[in-house]
Amino acid sequence: MSWLTNFLRDVFSPQCKGVNFKKIVEGRIRDAGLWHDRDAYGIHPIAKISIVCFLSTNLTQIVALLLAKDDPKALFAGISILSFCMMGFLKLWSLLSNEKRWRSIINQALSLENEQLNNYSPCDYESDDEEKHSFTKHIDSYTRDIFLISCNLTRIYSFTAVVYIVSPFLEYAIYMKTGQDISSMPHILPEWSPLDSYTVGYIVTILVEVVAALYCVKVHIAFDLTAVGLMIFIRGQFSCLHKYSELIGGQGKSSNLEEKRDKRAYYRIIKCHSINVLLINTVHELEILLRNILGIYFFVATLTLCSVAVQLNEDQVSTTQLISLLQYMGATLTQLFLFCHYGDAVLNEISVIQGQGPFCSARWCLSPKVHQEIAILGAGMSRPYRLRAGPFNSLDLPSFIQIIRTAYSYYAFLRQT
Repeated sequence: MSWLTNFLRDVFSPQCKGVNFKKIVEGRIRDAGLWHDRDAYGIHPIAKISIVCFLSTNLTQIVALLLAKDDPKALFAGISILSFCMMGFLKLWSLLSNEKRWRSIINQALSLENEQLNNYSPCDYESDDEEKHSFTKHIDSYTRDIFLISCNLTRIYSFTAVVYIVSPFLEYAIYMKTGQDISSMPHILPEWSPLDSYTVGYIVTILVEVVAALYCVKVHIAFDLTAVGLMIFIRGQFSCLHKYSELIGGQGKSSNLEEKRDKRAYYRIIKCHSINVLLINTVHELEILLRNILGIYFFVATLTLCSVAVQLNEDQVSTTQLISLLQYMGATLTQLFLFCHYGDAVLNEISVIQGQGPFCSARWCLSPKVHQEIAILGAGMSRPYRLRAGPFNSLDLPSFIQIIRTAYSYYAFLRQT
């Protein structure tokens, strides 16, 4: 029952706990019932029931969408919600089918942090009376960012889920009290529901919809936090690497050439190179995991925003419908902004330019042979790497602005017609 307790706690009263990157991320994934065992493909039994409910509601939504082909209002409403649910399915599939690759990246991140915190070499900080470079300060800084993203993301998504689940029944109660015509029983999801004529069937349908809606939110939280958390980790590690590479020659207080200073510089160059290679490989692995799913999401997000624009342009939009539309628009924009913002942050932090990193180290107190090694390291750290979202888009802020402009242009066009 501990999984169910955590499930309900994080939906209705999220609590932020975690001492490092891995515990924060894997905690959210396990809250969704995934990676339950240390072995691959471990799914909690309650999560299996939730997944069945989630998949069945996706299928009934598709059926309802096909039946509503002659009703534009129902069609656009179904597209908005189904797109969000289908993206949840794709994220669930990614976490399950690529579990080993996700685990590998997360474990590499933890191993790098442990090495930076615990691996001490006597030659690293000998001479110049300089203070030790604090990896701990940088690690604590970006871990705190992941911690805050985890808290805020859980609260935003959970609040959205609760309001969305309650709003149809609240609208139904208001209609009953005011004596307005009610065409059908309230539903959380716009799905095909052939059991509404039976009381027990209707109750079962609603329970399945509640479980599916909550589980969809849990999957979105788990995937988004994992992806964004890795981006924050990569950005923080590159920032730490650049600061550390500035100290290859020490503080430069003494210009006398010394063998022990060259030895220390070689040690730091090797360490910088190994960290840089590991981080570049991590970025490459993350792009492989995100590229296709985010490429689809960029298309779906544009479609969703345009669909919302069509519905907002209608003359008769109820308060509940307006709340639902604003929720989906807000959720879509939040996800888009998170991915694009931190993808852009990785792009800006991944490479150094002249005057940064090893290029601004105290080379005047090192031998000419070390200068050559610093130049090679600087060339390797100067190569930019851009995360891609599908074949056409980059994961950066200009792509986010482009999608917003496309949706707004479509809305403005509808307002004029």
